[in-house]
Amino acid sequence: MGKKSFRKLTTFGVGGKINHYFEAKSKKKLIPHVLFAKNKNLPIFILGGGSDILVGDRDFEGVVIKYTDKSLKAKDSGEAVYVTAGAGMNWDDLVKWSVKKGLQGMECLSGIPGTVGGSPVQNVGAYGQELSDTFYGLEAFDTKKLKSVEFDRKGCAFSYRESVFKKPPNWQRFVIMSVTFCLKKNAKPGVKYESLADYLKKKGITDPSLKDVREAVLKIRSSKFEDPKKVGNAGSFFKNPVVDEGKFRLLRKKYPGVKFFKSSKGYKIPAGWLIEKAGWKGRTHKSAGVSPNHALVLINPKGKAKAEDVLELSGRIIDSVQKKFGINLQREVQLINFGGKVAILGYGIEGEDAEAYFREKGEQPVILDRKFDENYLAGLDLFDVVVRSPGVYRYLPEIVGAEKKGTKVTSAIRIFFDECPARIIGVTGTKGKGTTSTLVYEILKKAGFDVYLAGNIGKPYLELLGKLNKRSIVVMEMSSFQLIDMEKSPHIAVVLNVTQDHLDWHKDLEEYVRAKKNIARFQKREDFLVINNDYPVPKSFASLGRGKKIYFSLKEETNGCFVSGGEVRTRTDKGAVPIGKTHWLLLRGSHNLENVAAAVSACGVLGVGEEVIKEAVFSFRGLEHRLELVSNVGGVSFYNDSFATGPQPTIAAINSFEEATTLILGGYDKKLDFTPLIDAIAAHKNLECVVLMGNTTEGLQKMLKSSTFKGKVVSMGKSSMEKIVREAFSNTKKGGVVLFSPAAASFDMFANYKERGKKFKQAVAAINGE
Repeated sequence: MGKKSFRKLTTFGVGGKINHYFEAKSKKKLIPHVLFAKNKNLPIFILGGGSDILVGDRDFEGVVIKYTDKSLKAKDSGEAVYVTAGAGMNWDDLVKWSVKKGLQGMECLSGIPGTVGGSPVQNVGAYGQELSDTFYGLEAFDTKKLKSVEFDRKGCAFSYRESVFKKPPNWQRFVIMSVTFCLKKNAKPGVKYESLADYLKKKGITDPSLKDVREAVLKIRSSKFEDPKKVGNAGSFFKNPVVDEGKFRLLRKKYPGVKFFKSSKGYKIPAGWLIEKAGWKGRTHKSAGVSPNHALVLINPKGKAKAEDVLELSGRIIDSVQKKFGINLQREVQLINFGGKVAILGYGIEGEDAEAYFREKGEQPVILDRKFDENYLAGLDLFDVVVRSPGVYRYLPEIVGAEKKGTKVTSAIRIFFDECPARIIGVTGTKGKGTTSTLVYEILKKAGFDVYLAGNIGKPYLELLGKLNKRSIVVMEMSSFQLIDMEKSPHIAVVLNVTQDHLDWHKDLEEYVRAKKNIARFQKREDFLVINNDYPVPKSFASLGRGKKIYFSLKEETNGCFVSGGEVRTRTDKGAVPIGKTHWLLLRGSHNLENVAAAVSACGVLGVGEEVIKEAVFSFRGLEHRLELVSNVGGVSFYNDSFATGPQPTIAAINSFEEATTLILGGYDKKLDFTPLIDAIAAHKNLECVVLMGNTTEGLQKMLKSSTFKGKVVSMGKSSMEKIVREAFSNTKKGGVVLFSPAAASFDMFANYKERGKKFKQAVAAINGE
């Protein structure tokens, strides 16, 4: 259809030109436009009423498709009427029609701008009603598979202002063609919100009709929200934040008049109230402004605002509310066509975190992942920025090639280090990172610090940025996958023992260790490096960086935490101060004692007193799937150590027990050297049986048979976990231990180590229940 401008197609009245704009009112007419985009390798943006988006000022180089079918069908089923509306129909026209027909369920959603097709994407809501309350299903066109698909309520995954259509790989993938609603006949209108009830009461309406409620909502909205036909706006610009009970109590204590709405997830605070109290109501920034009627609405008062003006204004509001209330506002509108072309490579926890971060900045990152597309690495050089997730090897030829052509390659953790105002404590090592990081966090929390646990066992990094300040501390475990291309080091770096691991990912052991060393390489004089003094590899880190070196040990006295005569001691300005006896620890194994010494040393750097450390350390029970006592069945103790994905943690685990032990061993083959583990099994006098499972079964069986191990070996291969656990139980003496410590990854039989550990615990529970 030629060129158009977002400025003319959006309610905000801003945005650049569109190079390729098409309209279609049927599937048949839609397909050629989708094929046009695919053949030219252009991104597709699906435009509804343009009411909940803010579009950047530059030209949009992709294809914009607007679905225009406005048909309406109704099917009476007795108590309800199923109404199917074309996606191009104006939303308020549908609400007006439903009220006129006496159909209940939409009356409080009157006056919301936009189209029927856009309503489920946003899960539109107002005055106690949401689209999801009456939603029955929808038909959409899948632009990837070029076919029609249907979604029911469950498939749409509705939540507060969210749906499955906002999530990759679905963002801008489906053209919604029609939506079906189930509306009630002869039902009372829904009046849940206090402001709506008060308005009706003042009008003397005690038994309101659907028409009364619609008219009331329209009147209230017109007093608060500018008409986008007269003053450019996108309606509610921010989501109402939900806070937990602790935060709400503090807020209410300081601001007794705070408005709120209790929900199942906490306390919903009106964003407009927060913005108004932060002093923004009626103010302007450049050519953009905050509505003088309702602070939740940003406006284009004279029609001359640029998208950047609005974006900057919203950013300043977010900063002000964060500083005043400690609440991080999120934009409700979708930001389109800002910044450069960003690709997120790998869509796991960090990929999701990075996506939210870039979306908040107004960019539309492209998600590239093998599970969505086998050719996900093709064309990386077309992007300005590629954000690599940890599971994607840094030096793949495609990544290196794109980098040589000018693409910036980064990661969520690198972005976090660049923007984080807080002090960071980073923990690395082959095993023990999670336990040590969590213990550091628990100690600092007990000491009263504003501390956060981030990463694989805590909050996503970038999600935390809005909550942090210079007084905050972030504790995180750092893997070699994350460290491999780091160019900054944490304020306090903790180095546990480093042994071979992930050789299926790294080129060789040398690269693995070199990646780990980045945790110390860039430290400054004011930083600290906490090192395990008992092993040569971590000791080699001491030559790196300029941070002050603190050593911990289980073998000799050091300038950090050390163990002497069965007692944990830590170095303070008073000298070597005793913390407590080693047998007081709830954690088993010398490897966990190393983790304790590391955590105590790190917290000592921050001046935490020995009494606080003592209380935290000797009440700490460890983490799930890390040598976790599951149950005692018939006199046999079952331990879940599913997190042991390499030989070294399993060696540490079997050496933690003096009881007669059956070891469940094996899994996905990461090409690790199992020789030290086989030697440790053969040398352990109380290890009486080894039950083998997974892909490594045959190889481990051969190694055990050729070793000096005198115990029983049972090969179970890929049998069910229940059968494996029963076999282990039947071979274990009363008073003995069944130790599930696989020494291998889980991917041959399970999604991850967590699922594997959960299955083990379920199998133990099944035996216990008999």
